[in-house]
Amino acid sequence: MTSFRYFARPPSHALAPFIDVIWGVSGAHDYNSEVVLPNGVVELMVNFGPVQKVVGYGDRAADESFRRFWIAGIQDRPLVIASPQGADHMGVRFRPGGAHAFFGIPMDELRGRVVDLDLIVGASVAAELRERLQATDDDAARCRIAERWLLERRYAVHPYFATTRRALDMLDSSAYDLTVAELCDRLGLSNRHLIEQFREVVGLPPKTLFRIQRFHAVVNALKGRYEADWAQVASRFGFSDQPHLIREFRHFSGVTPTQFLSARSVDHAHVLVG
Repeated sequence: MTSFRYFARPPSHALAPFIDVIWGVSGAHDYNSEVVLPNGVVELMVNFGPVQKVVGYGDRAADESFRRFWIAGIQDRPLVIASPQGADHMGVRFRPGGAHAFFGIPMDELRGRVVDLDLIVGASVAAELRERLQATDDDAARCRIAERWLLERRYAVHPYFATTRRALDMLDSSAYDLTVAELCDRLGLSNRHLIEQFREVVGLPPKTLFRIQRFHAVVNALKGRYEADWAQVASRFGFSDQPHLIREFRHFSGVTPTQFLSARSVDHAHVLVG
């Protein structure tokens, strides 16, 4: 990778319940495409550089071009992006359920999709955001502009948001040893109602999101490592056995765990191809 810059900044206190990070990349690189790992969240993207293309959703081929701005809905399979001319864009990564407060649509409508931002907020609103961001190349200033734009258009927080956050906190504290049935008992909800709430504000049913969260817990645990005892990793994170871990890696990244260690990006959120 050459002449490539990446930044990531935490959101302000007011937006922290909804946003994980505001980030950006720019420059040339030495790969033609990348596999974006499903991360259980929605991302708002604004582009200042070459056209970015979606060429695959999991095993399904695609040919979709995005020039200015888009929303990457929640994904449950790897998303294949082609950017052979490099990149210059920034993104807002929402927490699970956080995007709903700003766009006011059921998040499962965006599941497994990438759509132009203007289809969600209107052409003039989307264009104004990009113009304001493009007027400066200072990372901190762009973050402040993005935050002001989000605060200006904030919708009422959906009542389901609190339930989904409680559910995810319970999952994190359980070391990924909590079933959906047990979660329903703790929340006092039926399985049907919990799924309904997750689909509305998060975009995925809880079981699928939990699988993604566990997968990323493994990915995070592998940072800085170039080999691992996979049977031990499988046991630590509650997989039934090593083949189960390998199947989950193939499903969410398109590669085996060992292949992931050699092809991952610097931020561990992508697999680099070609």
